[in-house]
Amino acid sequence: MAAPARTYIRFVCYQTVESQRQRLGLFQALDHARESDFAPSWALKEIGEIYGWFKKNLAVPGQFSRGGWKGRGQPGLSWFKPAATEHIRQMHRLKLALEACGVHVDLLTTRDPGEIIWQDQHQLVAEPGARKF
Repeated sequence: MAAPARTYIRFVCYQTVESQRQRLGLFQALDHARESDFAPSWALKEIGEIYGWFKKNLAVPGQFSRGGWKGRGQPGLSWFKPAATEHIRQMHRLKLALEACGVHVDLLTTRDPGEIIWQDQHQLVAEPGARKF
């Protein structure tokens, strides 16, 4: 019997990353919210608290491409593993706060994130190949 397929989760914004086909991740979009002229104070406070939680509870990936930090491979994308329930819950909170600041957020899921180049218990980084996320 085959193992059940795992569904990985990624939160992205409307904006694409320069010179790439991929959309901006939420941590990269925090400055957009902070610079918003109409960002409510509660949302900015929430963003700060949640970002602090992630700094304590989520490792910075050791590698984003097969060639390391500045490697020649296509930059990898970070995905949450299905078991990272608290991390995903915190991302939903961050999504709400960012949207209150005018930053549109989409939730992407996939069973095939591409070639996995780094992972820990909560997340993985994968090069998507020809796929566009």
